[in-house]
Amino acid sequence: MRQAVKPAMERKGKMEIRTCKKCGFILGTRPNSKDVGGVCLACLNKDRKHGINWEERQKWLTQFIQDNKNADSKWECVVGVSGGKDSCTIVKRLIEHHGVKNPLLVHVCDEFTPSEAGIANLDNLVKTYDLDLLNFRCAPQTFVKETRKSFFEKLHPLEWVEKQIYAKPLETAKAFGIPIVFMGENPAFEYGESETCEIFHPASDGSTKIIYFGSIWPYSNADSLAQAQSMGFRTLSDFDDWQRQGSADDFTQIDSKGYMIQLWTKFIKFGFQRVSDVACRFVREGVLTKEQAGQMIKDSDWICDPLAKKDFCRAIKITEKEFDETIDKFANTDILVKDANGHWRRKDLI
Repeated sequence: MRQAVKPAMERKGKMEIRTCKKCGFILGTRPNSKDVGGVCLACLNKDRKHGINWEERQKWLTQFIQDNKNADSKWECVVGVSGGKDSCTIVKRLIEHHGVKNPLLVHVCDEFTPSEAGIANLDNLVKTYDLDLLNFRCAPQTFVKETRKSFFEKLHPLEWVEKQIYAKPLETAKAFGIPIVFMGENPAFEYGESETCEIFHPASDGSTKIIYFGSIWPYSNADSLAQAQSMGFRTLSDFDDWQRQGSADDFTQIDSKGYMIQLWTKFIKFGFQRVSDVACRFVREGVLTKEQAGQMIKDSDWICDPLAKKDFCRAIKITEKEFDETIDKFANTDILVKDANGHWRRKDLI
């Protein structure tokens, strides 16, 4: 009999550390994530990808774009871009495989210091295909106000700006009468919240469809990196401005420095951050063994990159002491404990 899939947040009482039998990801702590018999839904969904007819979906998309063009618009679609490997891959494949000639790129920046790699990659993306780019700088004082509020009250510092990152491409599409917006992977499917690889984002409506590109082409870090590098994408290792710590790679989430704090604060609340996300995905993709990923998580998942911390504090005008005091306030002592050097660590890995 198939075991029931239970959302992590439905489990009552004190959090306990379990790990996925296949990839080693911490179970029972990520909000809304699910597992079956000790295997995370992200691993199960990786296997479900074999049952999806990707070629059929790709053919469907080419026809869908053709059938839904707005003859009065110079742009066939909107693509939300950061300049990262995923947005480069989306633009590349839309142009090279789906007949798109003129997508409108929409970029939402934050108030953190951009990395040299981030600047170079966004510039390269626009120049490679000679495309129009709208660069939104959301009200900077509001950014500071909202980020401080969410940091001090929820330890969810970029809640406000992440809403803008998703909202602005859709707002732009509606303002210009562009019927299709593209986003990256379907996060609910890729990170184990849903068993279904839906094509359309729930915010789609009768006039504007938002499509998860990762539901058209099977999403993987390795594939996106290879596609992006083929058009000139560069990693942090190609520059000298940021020797990032507390990370499993040098090519994801590399656009701005302080942004990493949003990812690291998940460790304080839930016992994982970007290292776990990427390392366990590498296991699913056959890049790492479960044991290699486990060692990487033990060594690095707890580390707060010092440059990201400094940049975050500068941007929202707080001291590092205020930062540390807030972190201590939200630390999940069910699963974390401070080590001899005052760093929060997972109890099972210290």
